[in-house]
Amino acid sequence: MTLKAGDKFPEGVKFLYIANTPEVADIKACGIPISLDFDKEFRDKTVVIVSIPGAFTPTCTANHIPPFVEKFQTLKSKGVDAVIVLSANDPFVQSAFGKVNGVTDESFIFATDPAAEFSKSVGLSLDLPPAFGTRTARYAIIVSKGVVKYIEKDANGVAGSGVDAVLAAL
Repeated sequence: MTLKAGDKFPEGVKFLYIANTPEVADIKACGIPISLDFDKEFRDKTVVIVSIPGAFTPTCTANHIPPFVEKFQTLKSKGVDAVIVLSANDPFVQSAFGKVNGVTDESFIFATDPAAEFSKSVGLSLDLPPAFGTRTARYAIIVSKGVVKYIEKDANGVAGSGVDAVLAAL
């Protein structure tokens, strides 16, 4: 299945994440991964999913995620209820990536797409050399009330999946 604008967002999608709470605010603190049920949490909301091939990688760390953090309030002012940064990294790595980026808002979530299963199911995964395995591609999706409003995958750079492209599509 290839997901495209106008499609209904798939049902039954679940990611893993570590909730951003004061108890796990320190970079050295480990929380317990929990399920993020997309249907339950975001059925009637507008959500931006920003997918990265890997936390702490050069493009993701320098060019892709920091602008989303910097413009989070602008995204919210345009009706975005939540931003989910998605990667095939484990939830502990994703949680640390959020902390390093200074994210403290509960509606800015760093989640795991385990084994890139969701991304594979919608044609948005990367098959890398065995040392890296299957990863999520670099993409952005805007989902509003269960419908895909925008979807763009980048082969190089962040022209389609970066915050400016997402803001322009809202």
